[in-house]
Amino acid sequence: MRKFTRLVMVALAVVGGSFMALAASGNTAGASKTTMSMKIAPVHINTATLAQLETLPGIGPKLAQEIIKHRPYKNGQELQSKVKGIGPAVWKKIAPYVLFN
Repeated sequence: MRKFTRLVMVALAVVGGSFMALAASGNTAGASKTTMSMKIAPVHINTATLAQLETLPGIGPKLAQEIIKHRPYKNGQELQSKVKGIGPAVWKKIAPYVLFN
């Protein structure tokens, strides 16, 4: 079968004054396989909006609200100790995208 590469989604958004770009592309062979790749913008954990926090992998509305509720944070260890639901596994997912200011 012929392989087709097509752009599935490109979204550019300005969220809370920060530029965030999300892009996903799919490589399909027939209708069987699709691979997606997403780029996640860094998030300033102490100033991010609810919507910005929800862009982090594994962070939904409830955890985002808890993050906001217990601010400020000096580092990842403090974030994990203050927010129930953010343990080592979640921290490992979000650490590359979290900035402390």
